[in-house]
Amino acid sequence: MCDYCSWIDQILARVKAAEKPEKKKRIYVDPIIIVHGGAGKIPRKKHERMLFEVKNAAIEAYSDLINGRSAIDAVERAISYMESKPLFNCAKGGCLDVNDEIVTDAAIMTTRDAGCVGAVRDIEHPICLARRVLENTKHVLIVEKGAQKLALDNGIPILPPGTLNICESLPSSMFESMTCCTNEGEYDGTEWKNDIDDEKEECDPDCVIKRSIEGEAYPYCALSTDSDLWDEPTILQAGAVGVVAYDRKKRLASGTSTAGEPGKPIGSVSAIGTVIGCGIYTDEYGCTSISGNDMSIYCYAPARRIINKLSEREPINCAVNTVLQSFEKETGTSDIGAIALDAKGEPCVSFKCMHFPWAFCRKGYVYYGLAQNEKYWEKVTILERPLDCMCISSDEE
Repeated sequence: MCDYCSWIDQILARVKAAEKPEKKKRIYVDPIIIVHGGAGKIPRKKHERMLFEVKNAAIEAYSDLINGRSAIDAVERAISYMESKPLFNCAKGGCLDVNDEIVTDAAIMTTRDAGCVGAVRDIEHPICLARRVLENTKHVLIVEKGAQKLALDNGIPILPPGTLNICESLPSSMFESMTCCTNEGEYDGTEWKNDIDDEKEECDPDCVIKRSIEGEAYPYCALSTDSDLWDEPTILQAGAVGVVAYDRKKRLASGTSTAGEPGKPIGSVSAIGTVIGCGIYTDEYGCTSISGNDMSIYCYAPARRIINKLSEREPINCAVNTVLQSFEKETGTSDIGAIALDAKGEPCVSFKCMHFPWAFCRKGYVYYGLAQNEKYWEKVTILERPLDCMCISSDEE
């Protein structure tokens, strides 16, 4: 090579080295969150209040997602909301153990890691402590005194004994004025008449969510169980609460919180709140949260089975419904409900139990229900940021 060509090569090499690498364009998506208030039986007089609370939990967390917060932030926010309400079987107002104490479990999981706490006392938000296990330790599960110490080390206050054991003192009148935008449809035994486009839609017997041709998800009647066949419950019996979320950066997270079974022995922990794969599971294929009979769920591990089916490229509706049907057949119990999201943010809500209060937010709307033959939706009006705003947020990496 001559001197001139060598000189040109050196100049080109310096120019290339000085060039800044092209910044990879970040792709944002519409977030979604699904909340459930626990599988079980709920007296009719409490239906409206339960729907009110799960709807609000979903809206608060959805607002965070719209503002750019992460999926794990949204999961923590929604579960913390439910932990502060006496209607749910977690933290404040949860089931009492054999010593008439509220002892709680909680778990939270992302595609990278998980954190669980078991048999914790006098902590207002166990889900926050579970997140500290995920982020600040090398462990997955910490229980009893170890969990209490972790709370103190991380600035989470320990409440005076008995603080969480409260009776419902809120007057029901404050919930009687709750308004919902309802689409009841015209039911003829096999189909719902859709009030939006006035077309007949065949009713899937298992999944609570159906997708229209335009791709919009909306709740509708599921016919797998007729509520008239059940005896009307007189007391509230509900399982663990849970949340799954999909944020604007396509990150997934799931969580659960529970006070376990009523009258449980000292030292007992729930599988739903402490065993990954039973109550929650999250990986790159999707996330799910389960509620129901703790022993049956422990033996069957439905959360892991649902995500395994998603990894086999099975549609999310088929994955969830197949697992719940198999669960019912193999365990002999229908006390189970599930919420799930796949890697593309497609939602699914399905349950075999009598009641399963749920709500999910998507594209500016909140959808919610409690029994098999209910469907409600309304527009979310409290968002601080437009839905199509994809600018940098406080949660930007």
